[in-house]
Amino acid sequence: MIRYSTSEYGVHSTLGRALRVDSAEECAKLLSDLPDQFNVFREAMPHALRGEWPAVTVLVSRWCSLVNSIAESAAEALPDLVQRVNDGYGMVTTSHELSHEPLHYLDHLISEVPFSPLIAQFGRDVGVGVIAINEFRWLLPGCPQLNLGLSPGWPDLPEGTDAARYRRLVDLAIRSMQPPLVRVKDLFDLTNSEVADLFGVKRQAVDQWEESGEVPTARREKLANLLSVGELLARKLTPGRLPLVARRRADVYGGLTMLDMVRTDRDGELRTLTQQAFDWSGTA
Repeated sequence: MIRYSTSEYGVHSTLGRALRVDSAEECAKLLSDLPDQFNVFREAMPHALRGEWPAVTVLVSRWCSLVNSIAESAAEALPDLVQRVNDGYGMVTTSHELSHEPLHYLDHLISEVPFSPLIAQFGRDVGVGVIAINEFRWLLPGCPQLNLGLSPGWPDLPEGTDAARYRRLVDLAIRSMQPPLVRVKDLFDLTNSEVADLFGVKRQAVDQWEESGEVPTARREKLANLLSVGELLARKLTPGRLPLVARRRADVYGGLTMLDMVRTDRDGELRTLTQQAFDWSGTA
């Protein structure tokens, strides 16, 4: 039997009711009873829109958590349409199959949330919740979107907003939520055979790590160093350049490439050199 704390029960009950109301106004009124769930969006959004990485990570994390909470509430309130599947939730598709993909789609919508007219109408706190509920309902077969009324138009954006940078950092933040091994492969465009070469193991071992989601303790420090280097460079370099830079010989590495440094167990040195080469507070 699932047990909730009083606060958790209140959140799930409110979200479940919000999934059933007719209008955006009713939805916003319900969600206003959950200030702790939405105040963080109001605080983080202006900083995130200016391209501040810490604020982007907070915004993305809380949005994904909100989407998951709505899915959990929907599984209770609308069990014919949303069901728990393994470690996540699945939505019923038009062919009556369960799919995780609608939830992945919703996770990525945070890149557009700050620009929605619903933010202009309901604010950067409750408005985020209204958007999430409306988009969630839109993906459920036979479930209508909220009655939104007249659009207030484009929301006013904070001074210094850099929409292109914001969207790029959102993508990086979402990708950073992948398992470390998958993320490293994605960042550096590595095959399992190339990963095996870097870690001094057979490809089959890397296949097993990926399948189990567990990397042996003895290899985790190297993985962490490689991930740290990749995440920093991904924020500093233009999209698509990282795999090329990592394979380019450089004098600072004694004529080796970044991947050569990892292969020869100089990954800790590589991490230090990379951190020294970039100002963490600089722009991408």
